[in-house]
Amino acid sequence: TLMFLSNAAKSLLAGLLLMLSTTGCGIFGTRGDTVTRVSDDTKSNIPFKTTEPENFQCEIVETAGKIVRRKRLAKKGTWRRVDFDYGEPTQRALLQTDKNYILDIGRGLYAEGQTGTGGQFSELTHELLNTGQRSEFEETARNGNMAVYTVRPADGGLSEIVVHYDESIALPVKQEFFSLAGGTRTLTFTIEIVNFKREPDADVFTIPSGFKNVPIDQLLL
Repeated sequence: TLMFLSNAAKSLLAGLLLMLSTTGCGIFGTRGDTVTRVSDDTKSNIPFKTTEPENFQCEIVETAGKIVRRKRLAKKGTWRRVDFDYGEPTQRALLQTDKNYILDIGRGLYAEGQTGTGGQFSELTHELLNTGQRSEFEETARNGNMAVYTVRPADGGLSEIVVHYDESIALPVKQEFFSLAGGTRTLTFTIEIVNFKREPDADVFTIPSGFKNVPIDQLLL
């Protein structure tokens, strides 16, 4: 279930190339190896707002044991960007403005794709609300603007999710996945928003100066 934590840089880049040639597929999947959208059925049970802001920037930190992966997400109107392995030598970005672009941050390279349509990006809340269908939400704690919900599958599965919802920004900012197998409650996976901004940085939607435009195939070398 944690395949995304061990993907090699070339495998990640190959996936980005596939995204550029495909429409209608979300890339902000919670687990990375599969993409699960929040269904209409699930949305009807969620007791808080799930619409992402029109403009924002944040980082998503995914933690499984001692392994941590970081993404950066940014949106301004119809412009979008996601950076994988943010801050690492293997950092890659998918940028959508007038066109789709892939950026290899470490090597200072980028490649152009087709004109962007918005189909490659799903909502931020899909990143943090991968709770499955027919889940039951119960508010179990509150501290000022932060409400904590325990989410349990309606079919009584051996799992439990805790969602921390920040009412000041109207977003779920942390999601903890617990296993209940064998009568023991064990934290297995965490997703958290950090460094949230209501306006993205001025240069986040531009190709950095000095980056070389290369054919897409060259990014796989």
